[in-house]
Amino acid sequence: MILFIGFNRSQLDMNTNNIIEVTDLLIKMQEVTSKHLPVSHSLIPYHILLVVMHHYSKKEELSVKKLFSSGAFSAMGNRYHFRKLVENKWIYLKDNPNDLRLKQTLPSEKLILAFSEISEKIQLIFPEILYLNTELNLQQKNTHPSNQKV
Repeated sequence: MILFIGFNRSQLDMNTNNIIEVTDLLIKMQEVTSKHLPVSHSLIPYHILLVVMHHYSKKEELSVKKLFSSGAFSAMGNRYHFRKLVENKWIYLKDNPNDLRLKQTLPSEKLILAFSEISEKIQLIFPEILYLNTELNLQQKNTHPSNQKV
């Protein structure tokens, strides 16, 4: 028998169906996104592409600095994957007209088309997903284990 710390048996039984449904949903989402995006080997490029598209779709400017502070990944990992995404034309950089030291990120046409295809496939599989009206929090997160409240 598997013991889950913090769950009693009745809580686990009540959540089992939800856990199965969510796990299946996440697996299908991974299958769809990995067919269209260069994300199979790491979560870092996946996160970068999601944040770039999120800000682009909301017509918000996104600097490289703001992008890098939006995840809990190392600076080296962010730089490496970001550079690869730019080199492979998934993301474009644009000078900030107000401050030439800052670069703005923009999705390429390739990335926009990939997200369009992903959206169509997800809507066919799970039509209710695209109608959820929840605001995403893409602010910097401090996820180091020593900072977690117990």
